Amino acid sequence: SVVEALNEGVVMQDIAGRVVASNTSAERILGLSAEELVTSSADRPLLALIHEDGSPFLAHEHPAIVSVRTGEPQKGIVMGVEDTDGSTRWISINSSALVRPDEEAPYASVASFTDITEFRDTLEELHEARLEDLNRLAMVGEYRDHDTNRHTKRVARTAELLASNLGLEAERIWRIHHGAPLHDVGKIGIPDKILLKPGKLTAEEFEVIKTHTVIGGRILCESRFPILQTATEIAFTHHERWDGTGYPAGLQGQGIPIAGRIVAVADAFDAMTHARPYKAAFSVEHAVAEIKRGGGTQFDPRVVEAFMTLDHDNLVEADCEQGR
Repeated sequence: SVVEALNEGVVMQDIAGRVVASNTSAERILGLSAEELVTSSADRPLLALIHEDGSPFLAHEHPAIVSVRTGEPQKGIVMGVEDTDGSTRWISINSSALVRPDEEAPYASVASFTDITEFRDTLEELHEARLEDLNRLAMVGEYRDHDTNRHTKRVARTAELLASNLGLEAERIWRIHHGAPLHDVGKIGIPDKILLKPGKLTAEEFEVIKTHTVIGGRILCESRFPILQTATEIAFTHHERWDGTGYPAGLQGQGIPIAGRIVAVADAFDAMTHARPYKAAFSVEHAVAEIKRGGGTQFDPRVVEAFMTLDHDNLVEADCEQGR
């Protein structure tokens, strides 16, 4: 009666993975009757079960089966349950092995689970809202010296392609893509008379321009979120040079974070191929030649090699408003 009163679903499975008992909450969460659950097993589930990445949950991966096979409890395993209408409910599962006092090997396992679909939807909304806030912050800096935010979109797209070509892991590629638009956020702190000056900057004015890297780093730093930690690296280091003569810290070679080395190439190419208040746009061919010439001095040679494999015309002309 205690188990029956729980809001959590509870299912008991034997060593073969067959369901031998369940409570009413399990029926409600899974959308199956007690009779249907009894006919279900890990090898022949009545519902399509998936991992968070969309791949199917195989029989030997099911938490209850892992527990009965190893004797070890499984905690907080997230599983998707696909309905016939195409929707997916998400459940969080805990499972434990059941062992008789006079035996060593488990004879069954019991799994408890809760529906976390609404919780995941809320987290997804918060996640999307955070990314939107980051994009809007990037636009604040962008509108200081550009008519639109297309520069940040293009740099983000090129940086993502470079990171992918370099073989970085998916999570780091994602962080670079979403952190790259914030590379010039520090320009918020640069006076208009310098930032928007149509002519050549004096040495003193250029020193002021250089501080946008430090300002950007200060705006974004001290965050516990990985995406903002990557954005901080990018804002602070995207004007460092491979040979150590860049700014603001004079970092050299591998001492420059890979995110900064990638965005350095992406930003330089986009800056050369688009007009600014103080210069006309260069041709794609000229910009590519400059990037290639800077390999080993201004830019990381490996990043330059990755850049040379890209469709350069598409980097300039693609409608990045449709990007991710």
